[in-house]
Amino acid sequence: MIRLLTVCLAIVTGAAGAATVEDSRGTQSFDAPPERIVVLDWALAEQVLDLGVVPVGAPELDLYRDWVSVPEMPQSVTDVGLRTEPNLERIAALDPDVIIASDMAPADVARLQRIAPVLAFEAWAADHDNVAAARKILLSIATLTGRTDRAEALIADTEQEMSQLRASLEDAFDGAPPDTAVIRLNDAASVWIYGDNSFPVAALDALGVNAALPQAATKWGVVQKPVEALAKVETGAVIAIRPHLAGSDVFETPLWRFMPFVRQERFAETDPVWSYGGYLSLLRHARAFHDALLPLAP
Repeated sequence: MIRLLTVCLAIVTGAAGAATVEDSRGTQSFDAPPERIVVLDWALAEQVLDLGVVPVGAPELDLYRDWVSVPEMPQSVTDVGLRTEPNLERIAALDPDVIIASDMAPADVARLQRIAPVLAFEAWAADHDNVAAARKILLSIATLTGRTDRAEALIADTEQEMSQLRASLEDAFDGAPPDTAVIRLNDAASVWIYGDNSFPVAALDALGVNAALPQAATKWGVVQKPVEALAKVETGAVIAIRPHLAGSDVFETPLWRFMPFVRQERFAETDPVWSYGGYLSLLRHARAFHDALLPLAP
């Protein structure tokens, strides 16, 4: 009888641990939650860390700590090379239970499949909602790792906090926060401006803030423009996300000093937040923009 109960318990436990996940290729099945996970881009690193899962491998860790910063990357994680060209030998040496990738060519997925099972998601596309895709990927990884309850709680908390941040800005600006452009400095002559289908503009929308320089949707939600394009922000604000690709040389130019938003003291910078990240980077952007805009209130 004891032996029968043991066998039945093993069957139930195994069934409870099994997971079926949809990726860009279709249905992928796993007998149990993977313990050793390698992720191949920073957005996926964010997603697993936000779920409380520490991957055994992730790419370009030093740069991650500069450009992403939050969630913190533990020192125990092994660097698996470039995001664009991961080191297959290093990945194989980690003996992963699963490799999670996104927007990867089929031939590259096939090479990874020789090492371990692969989940390959489509995270970025001009013809889908990138933020909605990130939310779906978060829930898929939560299903894989047995953390669906945590993911749903994170999503609910995100929505609640963004609502609170929106109310705070509405109160500070008497219901009319300034139209705002979100940029990254590229060099002394050009900037990246975030538009539709980007996390920064989705965060502005959640805060009830209009984009000062609307841009059509693209795969990454960002376009490169000459610095002069910012002169169109005549009455709104501009927020630049650090770190800056080529330093802050542009700040010393006469062109920059005579920008309307500079002269009106409606320019702010934020600490690093990754604009091509996991779902919770939406909240991280909203927090950063709220804190940047609040001091500009009358």
